Amino acid sequence: MSTTASSEFMGLCRAQLRLLAEGLGASMSIVYMTEELEGGGESKLLPVVVYPETGAVWSEIVDQLPDRPTSLSSDRVPRQLASEDSSTATLAPPKPPERDVDDSQNQRHQILLPLVSDGTILGLLVTTRETQPWNSVEQTEIQHIAQTIALAGILDRRSNWLALELRQKQQLQLQQQDLLHNLLHQLRNPLTAIRTFGKLLIKRLQPDDPHRGFASSIVRESDRLQELLTHLESAIDIPLITEAVVNTEGFPALSASQDESQSHSANLLLPEAAFRIEYCQLIDVLDPLIISAEAIAQDRNLSFYAHIPRDLPLVQAHPAALREVLSNLIDNALKYTPAGGEIDVDVELIDSEEPRLQICIRDTGMGIPPQDLEKLFTRHYRGVQAEGSIAGTGLGLAIAKELVAHMHGKIEVTSPPPGGDRGTEFMLWLQLVKVDI
Repeated sequence: MSTTASSEFMGLCRAQLRLLAEGLGASMSIVYMTEELEGGGESKLLPVVVYPETGAVWSEIVDQLPDRPTSLSSDRVPRQLASEDSSTATLAPPKPPERDVDDSQNQRHQILLPLVSDGTILGLLVTTRETQPWNSVEQTEIQHIAQTIALAGILDRRSNWLALELRQKQQLQLQQQDLLHNLLHQLRNPLTAIRTFGKLLIKRLQPDDPHRGFASSIVRESDRLQELLTHLESAIDIPLITEAVVNTEGFPALSASQDESQSHSANLLLPEAAFRIEYCQLIDVLDPLIISAEAIAQDRNLSFYAHIPRDLPLVQAHPAALREVLSNLIDNALKYTPAGGEIDVDVELIDSEEPRLQICIRDTGMGIPPQDLEKLFTRHYRGVQAEGSIAGTGLGLAIAKELVAHMHGKIEVTSPPPGGDRGTEFMLWLQLVKVDI
C-alpha cells in the first residue's frame, strides 16, 4: 500500500527541520518515509521533506549526502531498535565512511535516525552539519525531533487508513442503497397487483358473502405493506456514515448526536416526525386484525375467541403504531400455539384512580421459560426459541414495547398465565382520552 503524506504532516516536518537548521545549525535535513511495494519485498524510502528548500532538484540534493539511503531493510536499521522502544532508543550517529582527508565530504557530520512508533518503522530522519560534530545534548534534541516526526507520521498514516476505510464503507453503503431501492421497486409491482385483485374481489362478492371480509383484509394488508415500504424507503436514504470522528485511540467513532439519534430511531417503526398521539377508537384498529386472525386460526385448527365491548371510550394512541403492536402480539399467539390450542383476546375498561383500557391476549401455547422472561423485550433476543424450528428475528416484542412507551402505555407478560399450567398472557394498558366535564 502506498504511503501518501498529508499536507499537515509535511508542514509539521518542515517546521521540525527548520528547528534543526535555525536552532542546531544543521546545513541540510531530509525526512524519508517508507512506501511498501506491491507484491511485497523491502520498503522503499522516498524523500518527502527537505530543508533548506533550494532551487535544486530533489534528486540532486539527495545525491549530495553520503551513503544515501534508498530502501529500508533489516540490515540498514540499527540493531538496538529491535529490542528497544522508540521513545527510549539512543542511537549513535553512524560511523562516517573512510574517505580521503582532502575530500570535502569529510567535513560533513551526518546523523541518521529511524522514525519508529509503536514498533513500526515509518522512515528515516537524516541531518548533516558541516561545521562541527554533534555533541550529546544536540543528539538528544535530534532524537526528540525524530520522535515527534514519528508520532505525527503514525497518526497521519492512521488518519489516511481511516479515511480510506470510510470511503470504502460509503461506497458499500451506496451499493446497498441501490440494491434495496431496486428490491423495493420490484416489490411494489406485485403488491399493487395483489391490492387490485382484492378490490376486484370486493366488487364481485355480495355484501352478505362471508368471504367479503377476507377480500377486505387483502386490500387492508396491502395498504399496510405499502405504508411500511414507504417508511423503509425513507430510512434507506438516511446517510448512516457521514463523517469519521477519531477518538483518542485513533479509531472512528460516532459523535454523541449521531450515536444518540441512530440508537433512538433504530427501535422506531415510524419516523418520529410522523409519530403523533391521537384520539383513537380501539375497535377500528382491532376489528380488522381479528378478522385476519380468525382466518389464520381456522386454517391452523386453532380456537380463536375475541371479547370486545362495542361501547369503549377513546384511547390516546397512534393508530398505525397500535395496529403494529396488536398485530405482533396476536401473530405471536398464532405462531407459538400448536394445533388444537386456544387463543383469547379480551378488552376491558379498568375503572380505577386512573382509568385505563386493558387488552389481554392469552394463548395455550408452549409458554416462555422463566429465564427468558426478563430479556423478552430485548432486541434480537429469542431465548430457547432461537434453537427451535419457528423462524423469527427477535424484534417484534422489542418494537412493540418501544411503540407502547411512545404512546404512554404499558405492556407486561406472564407465563404461564394466572390459573393456567401452560401458555402465555400479554397485558397491554392504554390511556383514555380525558373528557372535561
